[in-house]
Amino acid sequence: MAKQNLSIGSSANDGTGDSLRDGAIKLNSVIDELYTALGNDTNLLVNVGTPSSGQVMKWDGSQFTEGHVDQLSADLNVKTYKIVSDTNEDVNIMPAGTGDIKFWKGGAGSALAYVDGDDGYFKWSAPYATLSDLPDVATHHGMFAHVHAEGHGYMAHGSWIQLLDAGSSIGELTDVDMTVGGGPSDGQVLKWSAANSYWYPDNDATASGGGSETQNLFEGFVADTGSTTASAATDVLTVAGGTNISTSIAGDTLTINMTGTLGDADQNLFSVIGSDAGSKTANSATTTVNFVGGTGISTAVGGDNLTITNDSPNVDQSIFETVTGDSGSTTASSTTGSLAVTGGNGITTAVTANTVSIVADLFLASGVTLSENQSFITNASGEVEAVSTAAVGFEISGSSGAGYNFGNNGWTGSGNPTIYVYRGFTYRFNNTTGSGHPFALRQTDGGAAVTAGVSGSQTGVQYWTVPMTLAAGTTYVYQCTIHSGMVGNLVVV
Repeated sequence: MAKQNLSIGSSANDGTGDSLRDGAIKLNSVIDELYTALGNDTNLLVNVGTPSSGQVMKWDGSQFTEGHVDQLSADLNVKTYKIVSDTNEDVNIMPAGTGDIKFWKGGAGSALAYVDGDDGYFKWSAPYATLSDLPDVATHHGMFAHVHAEGHGYMAHGSWIQLLDAGSSIGELTDVDMTVGGGPSDGQVLKWSAANSYWYPDNDATASGGGSETQNLFEGFVADTGSTTASAATDVLTVAGGTNISTSIAGDTLTINMTGTLGDADQNLFSVIGSDAGSKTANSATTTVNFVGGTGISTAVGGDNLTITNDSPNVDQSIFETVTGDSGSTTASSTTGSLAVTGGNGITTAVTANTVSIVADLFLASGVTLSENQSFITNASGEVEAVSTAAVGFEISGSSGAGYNFGNNGWTGSGNPTIYVYRGFTYRFNNTTGSGHPFALRQTDGGAAVTAGVSGSQTGVQYWTVPMTLAAGTTYVYQCTIHSGMVGNLVVV
């Protein structure tokens, strides 16, 4: 029903307001609406009583009366708000009896985290399937979680760090490497590697290890008869003396002494001695071998020395029985005979120590002479019959100041003379200055070398056969390759 107001008119008794009846009707309508809204149409169901600060009106089963909000009759939706406490008071959630305080995931599923009402402990189920399912480590720093696939617990601290448990291997520690040497073997221990900063499996003690335990020096000992095997690190090997032998230990030294007397010190020096005819076998430690000289041989023993002497005959042997030459021969007549090696025409001999030297000089028949730049002429029998000049030869000397000098069978020229050459002739230049003034044949002064028909050495003997193709009057030069001023003409005739 809409709100109804009494009209009181413009002024008292002006006859413009509601009549008493109309006013009563409106008042009854308002009262009915209040009893309907706040009661049961007969009685009001609201009892304010004596409320205190913070109380609310709540239904007590028969009416609305003052009281505290101490029970929820439906879900509490905080929306974007919080449950807070004033003056640093605690926020207490206390189930009655053994009820649990449960934390749910979203609006469905099951409560994986809760406070157990039986013992008051906080419990949760966090069965992450794999390591990749774990939440962000930075956001959940300090969180503990279980990874089902790994079978281990993990803590978030910079990364998800595996926690050791009763089922963990010591090799899971980051400073233990159980893979060294292919893994541990029976009896090994963990040793620290300063270079690698980890523990690793190794034998119980090493020369550089820190501390060690007693080691079996040998696993087994074998004697001439019998043997033994060490059965423990504390096993003891006894060194016992045999007949005429005693043993003693002082500090780290084992001493083995002979207590009896030596047996026969003489030994068989040989088993069998053979010779060109017959042999001897030693049959006791006192067997004697006699060295007897044969023909021309005598023996003698003095102190520790055996001397064997060739008495006679002292045999000298002929190197050759007979020596034969191109004409004549000789036969050794005694062991002291001598053979003389004598040179003939053009032959000289010499003996130095054990060496015989035979030097053959060029020999010309009587009346035949040979000069420089001349050649041999032989007859049909191969004999040197005469000498001739088949090439024109020059002896060359000189200096950088005076130039080249030439000489040829009595002719001389100095100061870089002009040399005339004939086509088809061979010329021999013997440069006696050697490497001091290399003698070069050139087409022009300082120009290209003449190569056609040239052979030999610029610092020794050089040959030039003048080509027939050169025109008469062709002029080449000879020139020192070191001193350009030593230059002269070669004119083709």
